[in-house]
Amino acid sequence: MDVIFAAWGSVCLFFFGVPATYFIYMKRRALAVWNLHLSDGYLPSVAILIPVFNEERIIRLKLENLAKVEYPADRLEIIIVNDSSTDNTLKIVNDYMAANPSLKITIFDSKEHLGKTGCLNNALKNLKADVVIISDADCFWPHDILVKALSYLSDPQVGAITARELLLNPQDTWVTLGEQFYDSTVQSIRIGESKLHSTIFFQGGFAAYKRDVLAEFNHSTDDSGTALDIVQSNKRTILIPEIGFFTISPTAFKNKVSIKIRRASHLQKLWIRCLSLLVRGKLAFPKRIAIPEIFLHIFNPLLLVVLAVLSVLVLFEYPVLALALFLLVGVVFAIKRNRIIALELLQNNLILLAALTSFLTNRKFKLWKPVEESRLVLSEQLLKEKNLI
Repeated sequence: MDVIFAAWGSVCLFFFGVPATYFIYMKRRALAVWNLHLSDGYLPSVAILIPVFNEERIIRLKLENLAKVEYPADRLEIIIVNDSSTDNTLKIVNDYMAANPSLKITIFDSKEHLGKTGCLNNALKNLKADVVIISDADCFWPHDILVKALSYLSDPQVGAITARELLLNPQDTWVTLGEQFYDSTVQSIRIGESKLHSTIFFQGGFAAYKRDVLAEFNHSTDDSGTALDIVQSNKRTILIPEIGFFTISPTAFKNKVSIKIRRASHLQKLWIRCLSLLVRGKLAFPKRIAIPEIFLHIFNPLLLVVLAVLSVLVLFEYPVLALALFLLVGVVFAIKRNRIIALELLQNNLILLAALTSFLTNRKFKLWKPVEESRLVLSEQLLKEKNLI
C-alpha cells in the first residue's frame, strides 16, 4: 500500500505542480519587455471579415460597434461573410448599408452552408488588403482597438496578433465569475508566451493576420490552427495585452460547457498536431511553450482519472487521512476565490477529458452552433454603458 501512497503523491505533484509552475513562469515572462521593432507610421489597408449564420438578433449592434472604430475610411473595408443564413440577417445588413452609405460594407453571400472556416476561405480568395481581421458577430471592439493593435504587425517577424477576451457580464453568476478567473489566468500565460515567442491560442473576437502569410484559415482547428500554420512559416503570433474585445459569457453551466467542449476539442487537435511535429523534429514552436502545453491539454486530464482511482484506494486504507483531506477541502472551499480556482481546475480538466474522449472515439462536433443565450442576454443598453455603440 506504501507504493500506492507514493504513486498518489507523485500524481498529485504532477497534476497540480505542472500547471502551477508553468503559470508562475509565464506570468514572470509577461512582465518582460517586447523584443519587437515597431513602426508608428504603419497604416495597412484592412479588411474586417464578420462570419454570420442567422445573427438577426445582434448583427445591427455589431455594425454599430464597427462604425465607431477609429481608422482611415479609405483604408478600411467591412465584409459580412454570410454562411447561407435563413433568417433576416442579410435584410438587416442591407438596411444598415442603405442608411449608412459612408461606411464601406460589402457582403459575401454563400448559398451553401459551409461552416465558418469554409465560408471564410471562399471570401478570402479575392481579398487584396494588407491585413485581414476576423471578428465574430457577438464580439465588440473598443473604438481605439485598431490604432493600438496594428502597429504590432509592423514588425517583420510578426505574422498575426490577437486580443484579450473581456466579459460584459462577469458578475452575473458563479459560472461567469469562474470564466472571468479562467480568462485572466489563461491570458497571463498567453502574454508570457507571446513575449517569449508566440501564442497559438487565438480567438474569433479579434484575430488579425498579414495577408501575405495567410494562405487559408485552418479547416481542422479554426483560429488557433491558423496561428500554428503561421508559426510553422517562421513568423510570430502574439497576444497584445493592451487591447481587448468584449463578449457575453454564458450564465448557465450547460451552455458554458457546450462552448468549452468544442473549444477544448480544437485545442487538443492542435496540441496533438504539435506533438506529432515535435516528435518528427519539425515544430517551429519553442519547446519551452510546446511541451508544457502538450502536457496540460493531453496528459493532465488523463492524470485526473489516475488521481481519482488512487485517491479512492488511499482513502479506504487511511481513514484518518481521508478525514484530514475532507477538512482541508472544506477550508479551501470556504474561501470564495479558492472555491472558484478549485472548481475551474476540476471543471476544465473534466472538459478536456470529455473532448479527448470524443477525439479518440471520432465523435464530431457541429461546425457552427452559436449559443443562443449570449444573443438573448446581450442588450443595446449594456453596450452603451461600455461606450461600444
